Amino acid sequence: MGKQDTGVYLLVIKLKSKQRISAGKLPACVFKSGIYLYSGRAKRSLRGRLQRHLKKEKKLFWHIDYFLQKAEIKEIWAKYDSFDECQAVSQVKNLIKDADFPQIKFGSSDCLCPSHLIYLPEDTNLGLLRKKLSLEKVETSGNQV
Repeated sequence: MGKQDTGVYLLVIKLKSKQRISAGKLPACVFKSGIYLYSGRAKRSLRGRLQRHLKKEKKLFWHIDYFLQKAEIKEIWAKYDSFDECQAVSQVKNLIKDADFPQIKFGSSDCLCPSHLIYLPEDTNLGLLRKKLSLEKVETSGNQV
């Protein structure tokens, strides 16, 4: 990465088919197929956090770990030395009016956000969205961050 190893990140995730997913202690929820964004942060070792997200074999700890058992990370976006993943969620919702939250408080049990997982409409221009959010695309070739 070459930068300080901290920051906010957004995982761009594809869920190929409609799935009923149970994430930890959350009630099972049906997620429609399509593209999702997940907002998270790493106050240290951002690289390690992102590499962990890319692994399929891992101890399931966070809500997103359960979701990623059924879905695939397509891209990772980051803003280094920034820690407000709630602001990232809010910005996405403001920019993409038809973005939708799941019925459960996914990944946001320690804040007031309805969810840190956001469903995007099919026609969302991801490149433009990333630029409007001022996020950098993280190179993930070979699942190495």
